[in-house]
Amino acid sequence: MSARARRRILAAVAACGLLAACQEQGRQDEAATAAPQVRPAAKQASQDGGAPDRASRAKLAYSHDLSLDLPADRLGPRFEAVRDRCLNEAVLACVVLQSSIRSGAGPRSEPEARLQVRLPHASVAPFLAFATAPLPGEPAGTVTVREQATRAEDLARPVADVERRLAQLRAYQDRLTALAEKPDTQVENLVKIAGELSQAQTQIEEAEGRRRALEERIDTETVALVLRAERGGAGALAPIRRVWARGGETLGASAAAALGFAIASVPWIPILALGIVLIRALMRWRRRDRAAARDRAES
Repeated sequence: MSARARRRILAAVAACGLLAACQEQGRQDEAATAAPQVRPAAKQASQDGGAPDRASRAKLAYSHDLSLDLPADRLGPRFEAVRDRCLNEAVLACVVLQSSIRSGAGPRSEPEARLQVRLPHASVAPFLAFATAPLPGEPAGTVTVREQATRAEDLARPVADVERRLAQLRAYQDRLTALAEKPDTQVENLVKIAGELSQAQTQIEEAEGRRRALEERIDTETVALVLRAERGGAGALAPIRRVWARGGETLGASAAAALGFAIASVPWIPILALGIVLIRALMRWRRRDRAAARDRAES
């Protein structure tokens, strides 16, 4: 192989590697642009000696569930206040993952709102404090914590697996590059090496994406907030009020069930009528047979 041809092939291999590196850098820039508010807050909290440093060492991903009871007329304003707090308070570095609200217009439907957010470790306590504190104009005790739970998932093994996979892929990439740079490598082998380098780079990018996702789960926490309100209120008569409020729907459901039974019974009416006719004919025949037997016995 001439030196000129070898230089051209090596240049092509280098171009493939450079293109893959540029694509990876572009993905990293997009990821940094999509979530700029989460990582800086977590990094700052880690520098301050807060929870992220400990959580990162332990490789734990925390999630919190909080269920609150409050008057029905205060559910909407509180939901909007908590959601807007997450969206507009830059210090919290909060990201809304899911939000929904149900008005409870139906008799069986109670007002309910759900909000799921992702926050840095240092922002979880202030966010929960705001979610449970009275809003301006609300008396103390407006919000009651019905249920609260915290879960921690250990991601040490998944992180170690990804790191080990990345080390293997990079070592394989280095070996391929060393083979491509050998002066006695054949042209067809260089083409195969270029294909293997491209596949290795793709797998490296996928593994790095999984590692970034795991790091985000470790550096942040998710909070699932549920706001509920009961129309019937509290007290000894609350069950009666709830049943009375649902009386119309209960009556309608019972009428619908009766109508459904009647409609479902229509195809069976001819069969039942035929069965009744046959039974009555059999009974008449048996009566005649008994009467004839008595007449013969008397004679």
